Amino acid sequence: MGVFVFGAGGHAKVVVSTLRAAGWAVAGLFDDDLQKQDSYVLGVPVLGSIAEARRIPPEQGVLAFGDNRLRAKFAAELPGWEWIVVVHPQAYVDPSVVVGPGTVVLAGAVVQPEARLGAHVIVNTGATVDHDCIAGDFVHLAPGANLGGGVRVEEGALVGIGASVIPGTSIGPWSVVGAGAAVVRNVAPGARVGGVPARPLRSRRAA
Repeated sequence: MGVFVFGAGGHAKVVVSTLRAAGWAVAGLFDDDLQKQDSYVLGVPVLGSIAEARRIPPEQGVLAFGDNRLRAKFAAELPGWEWIVVVHPQAYVDPSVVVGPGTVVLAGAVVQPEARLGAHVIVNTGATVDHDCIAGDFVHLAPGANLGGGVRVEEGALVGIGASVIPGTSIGPWSVVGAGAAVVRNVAPGARVGGVPARPLRSRRAA
């Protein structure tokens, strides 16, 4: 029948394109946004809400939400689904890399030897993961993000567009590294950092 995609936004477009490039058929999409229902994404129909997907027998699927917390939420709420690994043919993943279910590696990305990617990780367009890195479940490495060797990115963390992380550094769970940042020291759990070198960002309330 093909793979079902959860989400119908911009990231879903890239996932649908990647699935096709990797030789998968796409059966349809599910999204809770009423404006997206009864529409198409790259010619693939949006079949209904995610609640409706729970009424069908579990199939093969991909969670195509760029938001890490949404992927975590729906992974917990959709038991029994077979979450497939999708690697774009123009990406490189070394054979020694361990890849968890539901992870997507997009065009131009590189994942080097002995790295480990958890479940539902996004290695986005042109991102690089060097040797011996670990990316926990629900991590998102945004387009052009670069991890030096031995970096550990904990569960749910986001490394923003074009950010760089020096070798051996740890990024705490559910933290955010801003676009273009240069991380030269460990990032605390839940922290938001940015700049060159990266420093904690003040919230708007504190500003």
